[in-house]
Amino acid sequence: MSNYGKPIYGMVANEEPVVRTVHGLVKGQGRNGVGVFRGIPYGDRVDGDRRFQPPRAVGDWEGVLDCTKNGPIAMQFGTSISGSWDFGDYFSGGKRELFGCEDEVQSENCLVLDVVTPGIDDRKRPVAVYIHGGGYAGGSGTLVLGADRWVKEENIVAVGINHRLNVFGYLDLSAFDKRFERSGMAGILDLVLALEWVRDNIAAFGGDPARVTVMGESGGGSKINTLLAMDGAKGLFRAAIVESGSGIPGSMDSGEATDNAKALMSELGIGGDWQKLLELPAQDILSACDRAGIRRFSPSANDTDLPYNAAMKYLEADESLPLLVGSSSEEGGAFCEPEELTWDDLPDRLADGTIPGITKDNAGDVIARFRALDPSCDDPFRMLLRLQCLCGGRWTRSFNQALEKAEKGAGTVYSYLVTFPSPHARAPERRMAWHTADLPLQMRIVAHECCEGVSEKMAHAWAQFIRTGSPSTQELEWPAFTADGRETMVFDTVTGIKKDPMAPYRKYGR
Repeated sequence: MSNYGKPIYGMVANEEPVVRTVHGLVKGQGRNGVGVFRGIPYGDRVDGDRRFQPPRAVGDWEGVLDCTKNGPIAMQFGTSISGSWDFGDYFSGGKRELFGCEDEVQSENCLVLDVVTPGIDDRKRPVAVYIHGGGYAGGSGTLVLGADRWVKEENIVAVGINHRLNVFGYLDLSAFDKRFERSGMAGILDLVLALEWVRDNIAAFGGDPARVTVMGESGGGSKINTLLAMDGAKGLFRAAIVESGSGIPGSMDSGEATDNAKALMSELGIGGDWQKLLELPAQDILSACDRAGIRRFSPSANDTDLPYNAAMKYLEADESLPLLVGSSSEEGGAFCEPEELTWDDLPDRLADGTIPGITKDNAGDVIARFRALDPSCDDPFRMLLRLQCLCGGRWTRSFNQALEKAEKGAGTVYSYLVTFPSPHARAPERRMAWHTADLPLQMRIVAHECCEGVSEKMAHAWAQFIRTGSPSTQELEWPAFTADGRETMVFDTVTGIKKDPMAPYRKYGR
């Protein structure tokens, strides 16, 4: 039995389970009752003359394809987060060997996915499709390879997707050749193709193609918002979870995208001969992007897949889909080393103009107010991060997205805020609700015993949402977010519903 009294599922007895997909047979690994399949190809090659083009489905193969080793990850600067030097221990739950990151290779031809299932049968379990973060420039879907406990405790199937990133996924060449009018959407089109693979194949892995939920944090959340806006993705999933990544879809126009392409070609010294981009080594192109300072990669709106979103609204091709959306209270902690800051230092740091409503005149009163509001936030550096995060800017977009959907009155939306202080990945003695700290906990990947309780609550609520479209459980009654009540589940040492917990902070924001 699991810790909250549910039976543990794990019925894959074969050490080398074999599944028939529509393209051929694949062999995985049986591990503690769970079937793990790595690097299953869903798309054909995307190098050479296929570079920057929409993906095509993988062809059929003969015999049994060995899917016991990780497939290639996208070209990028970095590695899978569970194998990284700084975040790896936290994101692997201290069990790096489960994730296989040490054997990973990078390749343009990275259209592969991973499946973790508690049963290879016809029971039609709900399916969680994880779309990784790392902005649009890095990352991989390998996090699901450590989700054994989650799929067994909740009897669900988990899928993680690798897809094209950075210049290979989002370089818009439409201004140079109409045959490449969809090049600025290539990475998102990979995700659509992968979801079509899930629709056509997941039943063979014990999953239900009619109960697919997409979930992603940070850049993964932004990718999901793009998928939500696309007619071409409509019907491929029935619910969505957007975590600390409420980017607005279709916000990059063709002008900015074309400027990026020109800057890259200039750095490569090929002038206007853009077709040489199809011939140069992938590593040369990636390095030139870095030298040219091209940092913003994003899907580029076009007339076929994603219209330019001049209104800057959260577009939904199907507004009836349920949405779970939220963020954490000290997101910025993931992007810096924890500082030794005193309460006397804090007023000057807050009055630097970063937060419009906090000045030298009121900084002391603001600090006193929020210390009284939450005495558990007893670290001055954590308070700095919290005020920078919740007083406006990008991390409050999750609230904006929930409110916008609630005001439409179409489809149910559930809101959450994580204030639970997880040990910092690079300094475990410092605790805060840093960006993405909640993600492995949702999959029951737990590196620190102090996180076990909140992991159980989140993982079970997420699974309930994946299963039913509502995150309410016997332990947590979770009402929908409404425009009037602004009901939000706050995950902390004590978890429960609060009404508009960000309201006091927004007063000082943009």
